[in-house]
Amino acid sequence: MDRLHLILERYFGYQAFYPYQREIIQDLLAGRDVLAVLATGAGKSLCYQVPAVLGDGVTLVVSPLIALMKDQVDSLQARGIGAATLNSSTTYAARRRTLAELEEGSVQVLYVSPERAVSEDFLEFIATLHLNLIAVDEAHCISMWGHQFRPEYRALAVLKERFPSVPMVALTATATPDVRQDIVRQLRLADPAVYVGSFNRENLRYVVVRKNGDAFRRLRDYLLMRRGEAGIVYLATREGAREIAGGLRADGIPAEPYHAGMAASARGETHDRFARGEAVVVCATSAFGMGIDRPDVRFVVHYDIPETLEAYYQESGRAGRDGRPADCILFYDEGDARRLRSFIDRDLASDFQREVARSKLQGMVDYCTTRRCRRRFLLDYFGERLDAPCGGCDICAPGGDRCFMQ
Repeated sequence: MDRLHLILERYFGYQAFYPYQREIIQDLLAGRDVLAVLATGAGKSLCYQVPAVLGDGVTLVVSPLIALMKDQVDSLQARGIGAATLNSSTTYAARRRTLAELEEGSVQVLYVSPERAVSEDFLEFIATLHLNLIAVDEAHCISMWGHQFRPEYRALAVLKERFPSVPMVALTATATPDVRQDIVRQLRLADPAVYVGSFNRENLRYVVVRKNGDAFRRLRDYLLMRRGEAGIVYLATREGAREIAGGLRADGIPAEPYHAGMAASARGETHDRFARGEAVVVCATSAFGMGIDRPDVRFVVHYDIPETLEAYYQESGRAGRDGRPADCILFYDEGDARRLRSFIDRDLASDFQREVARSKLQGMVDYCTTRRCRRRFLLDYFGERLDAPCGGCDICAPGGDRCFMQ
């Protein structure tokens, strides 16, 4: 058994690598930059965590969400790997302790926010350490063509300027060909190896349901049918998350809300219940689910239409990570799409941003209203071909949505 498999088995408990993981790790260990576009559940984190264990020094991971950083750090520490985070929630005492541990060489993986990563004092400090790898997670955030553009990601090119000899890996689950090119350009990756995994999750079943006056009843009846199983219901607003969770609980379904307006302790309790395997339905706004490595999510329901196909693919992909059948159900109403269009026109500052956002929303609407295989529609969007109807969506399956919802 070679050293990569030894690390994989000893620290992470896996017997074999997923597709492209070994190749990506070998490229990074050889000092080459990499762009990795791998579906949710395809093991993106291991692509930099295995080199971090093998390397001598610190692996710097830029991540956009505090909750995601915490999950990753807790998981690595439980495996005996030195990991820490620096972000806006870090207390002064914790920050001092982490800086001291970095100087001592006991931290192998350091997670930071993009804002922290590009601050001058942090750049000067990290330059005093042996930096062996830079990983940019959720790399699609750097592209104005992407679905979650964050301006602070544009500044990450300074990492390549300051540390040109350190290999960098950009990771994302959702990037169209245009976005992939933009990631390489914006991060200034040097002749990167590019790995694009399949977007086809064959165990996922895609369904679109017309959202009308009986939408809540249909949702409730479906969840009663799936009693004892865990899943996520995504909603567009905090109010929606509270109301739907309350209505489901009133009908005997163990549902909990999750949104940014809740107290941190309440969010943490819901997060922990779900992460440790309880059969709970989480009614959440979009942030919930990132970084939760739970394989047995049997359904993901979007009660409101997402703004982009990228967001939909990423969120629905949290279902069925164990490879068993799982349902991805979307309730569609043209009124919801009109409201999103009005928000785009009201909230986005530039004509370019409005044009991109409207185009992506139209792609989402087209997915909901298409009369051809939904899986083929999704794969086409990400540049992958499927030559035959899938048999696993409401268009292809006999009986349409009712064969899944009843």
